[in-house]
Amino acid sequence: MTDHHDGDRPQKKRKHSSLSDYARGRGPYQSDARQRQPEGHKDSRSTLSHSDALAKLPPATSALGDIPSYTHFTVTSTGMPPLPEVKDGTLSIAPFRHKSAVAYNRSTSSTKPTEVTYEKLEFLGDAQLELIASRLIYQRFSHLLAGQQSQLRELLVKNETLSEYARAYGFDKRVQVGDFDRMLQDSKDRGNKGFNKVLGDVFEAYIAAVVLSDLESGFAVAEKWMTALWAPKLYEAAQNDRFYNKDLSLHAGGDADLRNVYNPAAKAELQKRIAGRDVKLEYEAYRDPVELKGDQLGQNKHFIALYLTGFGYERKLLGKGEGKNKVEAGNVAATEAMHGDCKLMVEECEKQLDKIKAKKKAEREAREAAGKE
Repeated sequence: MTDHHDGDRPQKKRKHSSLSDYARGRGPYQSDARQRQPEGHKDSRSTLSHSDALAKLPPATSALGDIPSYTHFTVTSTGMPPLPEVKDGTLSIAPFRHKSAVAYNRSTSSTKPTEVTYEKLEFLGDAQLELIASRLIYQRFSHLLAGQQSQLRELLVKNETLSEYARAYGFDKRVQVGDFDRMLQDSKDRGNKGFNKVLGDVFEAYIAAVVLSDLESGFAVAEKWMTALWAPKLYEAAQNDRFYNKDLSLHAGGDADLRNVYNPAAKAELQKRIAGRDVKLEYEAYRDPVELKGDQLGQNKHFIALYLTGFGYERKLLGKGEGKNKVEAGNVAATEAMHGDCKLMVEECEKQLDKIKAKKKAEREAREAAGKE
């Protein structure tokens, strides 16, 4: 399985004919990218094909409307989703043309300076791609809080992801710039700010070209394409994150381990079950937060431990949790307490608290009855 891109590693040198040939429009960049598509390609971080991952995602709600059934786009059972066609011939090259290539060609040919370049298309494609990602997450992961939905959307639309897809479809071999060699040299060791940024913009520009070339159903085609293309990343997130496991396990019809199902009300639930006047539940960080890398670059992981004081215990450790913030980590710790190794102890404390409450209630009712006599 080929890993087309990893934003944290230096790019390997590509071997092909003169890079300047591509910059001048003499390379094979106009050939059909689908012919270079890796056979049986799967997302670099998933063991499922795109179609299999799509089938395993939580079903979409109808809150925002379904993709029209007549949309002329089919996801095959193997390999990547096919590259949608840009129907308008004047837009077929524009997503790959940098303004520097137009300026360069103008001195040697009849290229018009008014020709569309990917910078203009990227402006529109960026907004369209974010809308598609937002609709997808809103419909299939509606249980997430707005902040978590934003984090998931960032995974889908950031340059590392888009440049990975651009390479998979051969867009890196179709880019036209005035001096390709110099651009690559300037991009060296710049990671996301170098050639990856260019490829991310090119991919967004292609989205815009697909939509603009078919005003009747172009957006629906782009949405269907990107939903299938993103499916392995979404499924991977669903497998590895407590937030997503709930919907995924219900969709699959399996019996989920409740310790692996995120419960945003876990702290409140545990508080209600065992906390009282002489009982304290204390949530404390047991290590410093760490900054995440890869697809979660820019996010932090927090570590919270939960201690119980009461029922004869003094700072008894009930559970530990990890999360993207302290609240999430605390809820995970509370979930661990209720469904992990301390489950029976928590249930025993709950029974004791119920007895105490029942005793107090009986005493109160007895006093009230005595006062009425």
